[in-house]
Amino acid sequence: MSEFFSFRSRHQQLVSFFRKEDGLVFCYDVDELMNALRIKHDPLEWQLFIDSSKLSLKAVLLHNGYQHASIPVGHAVHMKEPYENLKQLLNNLEYSKYGWHSCGDL
Repeated sequence: MSEFFSFRSRHQQLVSFFRKEDGLVFCYDVDELMNALRIKHDPLEWQLFIDSSKLSLKAVLLHNGYQHASIPVGHAVHMKEPYENLKQLLNNLEYSKYGWHSCGDL
C-alpha cells in the first residue's frame, strides 16, 4: 500500500520548479528541472513543441534523439495561440536564454 501513495505523490519533488501566473503554469527554471530529472540539459539537443486545442495551450520539450521522454514545461486551460499568449509563454520559459528550436502547428 505504501507504494501506491508514493506513486500518487512523486510529482511533489518537481512542483517547486513551476509557477502559475495569469492562468499559465510554466517551468521557471528548466536547468534545475533537468537536474532534478537527472538529465543533462544541452539546449541544442531539445526542441520546444507548442500546441493548442479548443481547451488548452501546451508546451513540452522534446529530445532530438528521442532518448528521453517529453518534458511538460507549460500549460494553460482556456488559452489560445495568439501572439500575446505565445509571447508570455516564451518569456516565462526564458526561451531567449535557451534558444531551443521550436515546432508546432501555430
